[in-house]
This record gives sequence, structure tokens and C-alpha cells, in this order.
Amino acid sequence: MALSHTGFFLLRSPLYPVDYYRQILEKSLPDLQAAHPDFLYALHIASRELLKELERFTTTPHDFTEKKVAKLRKSLYKYWVRACTRSTPYGLFAGCITGNISAHTQWQLNSITAARQHIRLDMDYFTRICHYLQQQPAIAPQLRYYPNNSIYQSGNKYRYAEFSIVNNKRKYMLTAVPVTDYLKAALQAAANGATMQQVADSIMATDNAISNEEAMSFVTELISAQLLIAETEPKITDVDNLGSLIDRLSTIEDVETLRTHLLHIQQLLQQQNLEPARLVKIQEACSAAFPLDTPKDLLQVDLFKTGTCTIGEQLLTNLLEQVSELTALCHGYTKGGSSDLSAFAERFRERYDGAEVALCLVLDTEAGIGYGQASQQSVHAPFVEDIQTNGPQQPTTVSWSKYQQYTLEKYEQFLQTGAAVNITTDELKAFGDPNELQLASSSYLFGSLLAESAAHADSGEFSFVFQSAGGPSAANLIGRFCSGDPVLAEKMKAALAQEEASAPDAVFAEIVHFPEARAANVLIRPSLRQFEIPYIGVPGVPQAYQLPVDDLLVSVKGNEVILRSARLNKRVYPRLSSAHNYSYNSLPVYKFLCDLQHQSLVSNLAWDWGVLNARPQLPRVTYKNIIVSRACWNIQQKEKEPEELTIKNFMGRYQLPGRVVLTEADNELLLDLSALLAVEILADHLRKHGQARLREFLSDSGAGVLRDGAGNVYAHELLIPLSFTKAPLQQVFAQPVTKSRQEHASPIRAFAPGSEWMYLKIYCGYRVAEELLSGYFADQLPIWNDDQRFEQFFFLRYADPHPHIRLRFLNSRQPHLNDGLLHEIQEYLAPYIANGLVHKIQTDTYVRELERYAAQAMEASEALFWHDSYAVINIISMLDGVEGEEYRWKLALRGMHTMLDDFGLTLTQRKKLLGSLREGFLEEFGGAALLHKQLNDKYRKYQQEIASYMHPEQDDANDIAEAIACFTERSAHCRPVAAQIRETCGSTETYTRIVASHLHMFINRLFVGKQRKHELVLYHFLEKFYLSQLAMEAAAK
Repeated sequence: MALSHTGFFLLRSPLYPVDYYRQILEKSLPDLQAAHPDFLYALHIASRELLKELERFTTTPHDFTEKKVAKLRKSLYKYWVRACTRSTPYGLFAGCITGNISAHTQWQLNSITAARQHIRLDMDYFTRICHYLQQQPAIAPQLRYYPNNSIYQSGNKYRYAEFSIVNNKRKYMLTAVPVTDYLKAALQAAANGATMQQVADSIMATDNAISNEEAMSFVTELISAQLLIAETEPKITDVDNLGSLIDRLSTIEDVETLRTHLLHIQQLLQQQNLEPARLVKIQEACSAAFPLDTPKDLLQVDLFKTGTCTIGEQLLTNLLEQVSELTALCHGYTKGGSSDLSAFAERFRERYDGAEVALCLVLDTEAGIGYGQASQQSVHAPFVEDIQTNGPQQPTTVSWSKYQQYTLEKYEQFLQTGAAVNITTDELKAFGDPNELQLASSSYLFGSLLAESAAHADSGEFSFVFQSAGGPSAANLIGRFCSGDPVLAEKMKAALAQEEASAPDAVFAEIVHFPEARAANVLIRPSLRQFEIPYIGVPGVPQAYQLPVDDLLVSVKGNEVILRSARLNKRVYPRLSSAHNYSYNSLPVYKFLCDLQHQSLVSNLAWDWGVLNARPQLPRVTYKNIIVSRACWNIQQKEKEPEELTIKNFMGRYQLPGRVVLTEADNELLLDLSALLAVEILADHLRKHGQARLREFLSDSGAGVLRDGAGNVYAHELLIPLSFTKAPLQQVFAQPVTKSRQEHASPIRAFAPGSEWMYLKIYCGYRVAEELLSGYFADQLPIWNDDQRFEQFFFLRYADPHPHIRLRFLNSRQPHLNDGLLHEIQEYLAPYIANGLVHKIQTDTYVRELERYAAQAMEASEALFWHDSYAVINIISMLDGVEGEEYRWKLALRGMHTMLDDFGLTLTQRKKLLGSLREGFLEEFGGAALLHKQLNDKYRKYQQEIASYMHPEQDDANDIAEAIACFTERSAHCRPVAAQIRETCGSTETYTRIVASHLHMFINRLFVGKQRKHELVLYHFLEKFYLSQLAMEAAAK
């Protein structure tokens, strides 16, 4: 495996040197203001209100109370410290410089006066300017219009996406209009661009009875309905939208005044001085030109620094070798899951089999299968209705990956030593060969270089603070800066050309989509690829290189989703050269194209503590020269304790360093904890959020690679585009099969219909499923079992893609008996089908999850499934109404407790397992701090009831003795089977994973719906119960 550089990199750094941050602590605000006019300029762009407040304080300080001064100083602290320590470009607070790979590392920044500003109008405001111009009677008739590029035909209707403005944001909706001869003619006329009159002429040509006035009125309606789009719509892939608009207006008559206004604004934007007065002039010029509200965030600024910027070839080669070795960790990541793309592939195979279908029709929610998680039916689940989460339930499988086990071992190592933990080469080899990973052919490395000096770094005396490495393209994090740096853009194009050379018979196409207008500020980039897929976005390439969505066909081969251009007859690999969070509230076509770029690739390498992420202290993790993960501390605000005291106690207990960074998502703020102001900011954060996450701060003001002419050290971040070339795999020779291996041959994986396992799916609503399980099957299973019509049976509830129950019957000695069972079940369900309560009965191939349950323990797990299913069906037949739902969750806790006892886990092992599972669900549902509070409050509410229902001596009083008898019978069968599984597994990790899976399946069977939310609450409750039991045991000793 070979990771190689592409000859260049992007270096990002803040406005000021690191040690300047102390000036906000040491200088008065007027002195700070006088000493740094460039900071005032940056503040004018970022927060004019804060700048005005500072100016008011400087002018009339006596008008400010002590509280008001403290608030002002805290606000300024955040901006000032950002300008000294945070490298992420934001206005003038940080900038970037393009560097090259050379013989030696040399980093020296020129003065800020030598830097170049790339200033443009905010895209939301610029879009409103474009729409204003399109509505002008003198301009609209002279513009050319094109069909909305989301239009496709489905039956006798055209479907397309249009937007409306809701709360000043674009909100897209899918709309349908009838196909008519007039509309068809209009769209055909506009295919290559046409004026309103030209489109009207095509309409009149279809019907001589239509007047020009009527035709023009119809064209106006088409424009209003967004079926036709004006050529002046802003482009996502354009380096200069304003310049393009000015050029277009130069060809339109009677608009000289508007064009003059725009030219004046353009000239002001191009000036490079750092005077706030110029920014005021830009705002005044905009107000004078257009009758539009001028937003407070009028300008978008990128800062491009100058200086000497090279990385030594040998240093980079050494670093990339180590990163390549680290990618072995990716072998340990959990594979599979129910991602939107894999769920789409499964639904596609069910619906279309091996056919190739138009993409637009496939993603149509009415005519096709749609994309993204289908909305679930409403399920009455009173026990978890009061638990508020940040997002929808994610139907991923419960798992404990090899990587997660490794992080746990490293954490335990830290608890024993109290020191940073180191990844060893042998540990990486145990994960697997990096050469066997399917990495993206184009990717990036993101982090920062620590060394005494550039010379020390070149000699190998360096550390690299690793943030991430990923793809599927080197342009993901760099693309947005290419608009302001032509040199960077050309280098990026060359790097992407290398990527495209990896698949010469295919097409790599840029996804061009215009989402909410403000988001477009970070999406703007030049055309970096030859081909583009425009979808509600104006393309930046000629028509010959555009791949409209109605040209794209989709098919599924194996597990792979394949996209093809009908016109080019080539496979298409979509790419998005930006870091846009497309997962949130995106249209299905856009999300599908973006998801597809990650298919089959290991797209990201980053250290993640997973379920341990919220632990109070996490160590630094290193590998050779790489700091894989910085040390981290999580402070939880204690109830009825002042925030300052919580901080003081935490600092004393965990020996926090003097300087840390407060993190929120990808935002970081340096806190010098020796300063009262920084402690107050941390206390404010705790007061607001209830928790705070801190990381170690590693930028040293005394030593560093990046300096200015005066020798001052700067913080920085590196973005290094990479190219991946896969080395040929070594030939692996089969080992002779020994006797022991023959004895442990893998069990059968799949059982087709007609074999010993009958697999039946009954598609129906949640409540109908409950009725069938608790009624018909609860009655029939004992009869069929007594008559020996099956050997084993188990069931599961599913909601993907539609709600259904899955039933499996085993007849290993007489498989023909399954036919009689099937006929009897079908006969009973016939009335349900007739009245629509059951809408499909389907037999299928039963594919065992051999990896999940361990191949040699699979049959034992199936025996557990049988006894658990039988117990659950008997229990739910006892539940009824509101009272039944109360019993359901209490019996769930008791059933889980009994199952863990059957598996032989100690109290400590149970607590550890349940805590890990609970943490995984907290991460899944988001908002850990809020959820923790809700769960704790809920547990306190039911604590006494839980204790009562967990003690057998209270069973009669609680009226659950009959139900508990079902668990007792289950235990009698399951205890010896569980012992057999433990003996077969050998590995504690494998055994624990299997236990977790059986807990998951028990909850799936017992609850009607929203099982994952129930799991979150139940795991938390049972872990808290075990914690109290352990405490009582300790007290009794």
C-alpha cells in the first residue's frame, strides 16, 4: 500500500502569533484597540455589533457597569483568542497559504499587509440581487431561461423540486404538474437556453389559437413556478459570480445605472486596504443600488497569506509511512449497518432485481422506492414517550467491534499507569494488512506539525498532531479555497486528474447543488472537474460536459450501487468537492449522489473513543511521531454546586494543565486557566450546557515550525492532498486442513425455501403483529410443539422497509412438515389479507448471522432464540391495555436480569456491559448531557418500583408470578446452552458480544415498536440498579 503526496499542501494559520493571546488578559481594552487596528477590521466583518459596543466603551466607559464590562471582555476574549490560536479560516481571523513539497521544510510568514483578501458578497444577499434583477421589466425579457434541471417525467406528470422562502431560508419541496403539449414545447424550446419570447413562440407554434399575450403570460407562470430558471442564477462552481453578472448586464439594454452600481461595488471589494471605512462604503453602495435589506453578514472574506512555505520530502515520506501503518485500525471498524445506501440497495433488489432504471424514477417516493429512512408508523410506547432525543432512531445493529475492544484495552491501560498510551506496530498488525483496505484513490491528511524548528522537523524530531485522514476526494476540505487562489485551483485540478486516472473508463462528475443560500458561502468553488451533475444548481461547464439527473441510470450488482450515464454509456462516480453537511435536511437525489461517493471505501481514519467518549479523563494516544488523539477531559456540572467550585475540584482531581481548549463540535477556544476571565467563560459554558469538553493545547509559543520575520511562533493546520496506489496483494496459499479443522467445519450459512428452515415474513401493522403473536401463535405453538410439527421456532419484529414479523421454523428431520405449517398459517391469515390488515406473506432464504453469533455457536444461539421467543409470546399474551404496557417494561428489566444471570455474568461484568451499550445508544440518539439528565430523572421516579420488581420475594405482591414462571422455564433450557456458548467462544470479547446481541433480540421481541429507544432506557435503568447492588455489597463487607 502506498500513500503519496501530490506535490502541494495548504497551510492555515491565525492572524496573530500564539503568545499574543495574553494581551486580552494584560492590556486594557482601549490599549488593545489602539495597538491592533487590523483586529478591528476583522471584527467589523465578523461582528459589527460587538465592534460598536467596544467603541461605545472606549468613548464613554462610565456608562458601563461592572457586569457589562465583564460581558464585553468575555466576548472580545473569544474573538481575540481565536485570532491568535485557531487556524480555521474565518474572515480575517485566520488565513491560508499554498505550499509545495521541496528538499527542506521552510515556513515563514510575511506581514499581514502582504496578505491578499478575497472578498465577495454574502451568497444569500447576492441571490436576492439576482432575483431582483430578474424581476425588472427591462431585464427579464432579455435574459435566457433554462428548464429546472430537477425536472423528470413520471407517467403523465412532470415532477421537479421548487423552493419557497421560510424564515429567510430556502425550503425545497417536490412538486408535480400535468404534462401538456404547451409545457412540453416550452421545455424543449428552453433546452439550450431561450428568451421569454422564444419560448412563447414555441408555444404558439403548437396552437395557432393562442395569442402572444397568452403565451407570454404562460411563460411568466412557468418562471414563477420555477419550471424555467433564469441564466443569472448564482453558480456554485464559479470563481466570480459578481463579475459574471456584470458581464451579462453589459449585453442588456437600458441597465447602465444598475451595472454602474455593481461595478462600483466590485471595485470596493477588490481593494486590499484594512480600513473599516471601506467596509462601510461597500454597505452604503449596496443600499444605494438595490431596495433590499442589507444583512449584518454582508461580506464573506477569505485571507490568503504570503511567505515561504515548503515541506521537506523526506519528512513527509516518513509521516505518510506512519499514517499508512495507522490505517490498519480501519480493519477493526464495525462493518455494514443499515445505512441509507445499503438499505436502498436492498429495496432496489426487491423491487427491480437486476434491472437498470432511471435514477429519477427510482428515487420518486410514489413511483419508485425513494431514498433515506422511511417514516415509521406511529407506535404507542408510553414508557419512552417522555424521552426527548436529538434525532430519529437509527436501525443499526448492536455490535462491539474489534476497534472498540482495542480502545477499551487502551483506556484500561491508562487507568493502570495514568500515562499517555502508545499504539505499537504489533498491535496494528493484529488488525490486518493495510494493503487489503479499499481506500479512496484521492484523500487528504489533516493535522499540525510540532517541532522546535523546521530543521528539527526535517531531522525526524517532530510530532504530528493528527486530526483526520479521509476522502473520498482530496478536494473535500480544500475546494472552497480554490476560488480565491488560482494557483491552488490548478494544483487541485491536477490532483483530481490523478484520481480520475484510477478509473479511465468511467466519469468522475462534480455534484452541483444550490441548497440554502447561506450554506452556499462555503460551497462556492471553481469548476474542478471536466464533468458536472447539476441538480437545482447552475452548472459551470459547457453543456457537453453536463450530466443531468434524467440522463442517469442506476442498477445494483451484488451489493454495489452502479450509476451510469445513458448518453456517454459510462459509469459515473459522483464527487462533492466541499465539506457540506449534506446529510441534514437534503433532497433525496442530492443525498443519494453524495452518499454514493463513499460506497465501498474506507473514507475516514480518525481516533474515536466511542462509548468511552464521555469519561472524565481520556489519555493522549500516540504512534511513533504521530499524536493520534490529544488528551481530553469531560466536566459534568454537579447539581446544587457552583460552577466555579466544580471546575476547581475537577482541576485538582485530574491535574489539568494550565492551558486547555474548550471544544464544541469542531470549534475550539483556548482557555488559560490561570486567568479568572477564562475560568468565568468555562463556568458560563457549564451553566448553559451542564457539561464541558476540554482538550490539551499543544501549540507552544516558545518553539514551533511556523514563524514570522520577527521569529514569533504561529499555530497552524495542514491539509495535505494524498494519492493512494494499491500495491498488488501477496498470494495467499491455502493451508492443509488438519483433523481439528475438519471437525470444526463451518455450519451451513443459508437455507433456501423448502429446506429444513422455513422463513416466513408477514407484512402488517405493529398492532396487528402484536395481535397475531399474542393470540394465534401463542395458542398454536404449544399445539404444534406437542404434535412435533417443528423442532425449533423463533421470531423477530422488523420495520425495514415496511413493518413485518419474521418467523422461522426448524424441521431438520422432516422438512416436508414445513409445507403443512405454511398452508395452515396462510389459511388463517386469508381474512386478514382480504381486509388489508396483512398486505403480504412472503417466504425467503434464511441467512444465518455467523459472524455476529460465532459460527460454531450458531446452533446454540438458535436454541436460545427458540426458548426466548416462546417465553416472550407467552408473556405478551398476558398483557393488555395501559396496565399491560406498565408491566411490559418492568418485565423487560426482570427478563434482562434473568438472561444475564443465565449467561453467568457477575454484577461487575453486567454493569460494565450495560454501561457500554447505554453509551452507544446515547451517541446514537445525540445530546448525551440532556439525555443523561432525563434518564436519571426517570430512574429516580421509578427506583423503588424497579427494586421491588427485581426481587423474587415480591413477585406475588406485584402480580407477576405467572409471567416470571416463563422466564424460569426459559432459564432451565438456556443456562446449559449459554455455558456451551462460553466454552465454544473461548474469547471473552466474542462471548460478551453474543450476550449483548441476545439482550437486543429479547427487547426486540418484547416491545411492539421503538425498540431502540426502549433499549436506551432499559440499559440505563439496569446499570443503575446494578450500581446500587454493588454499592450495597461493598458496604456490607
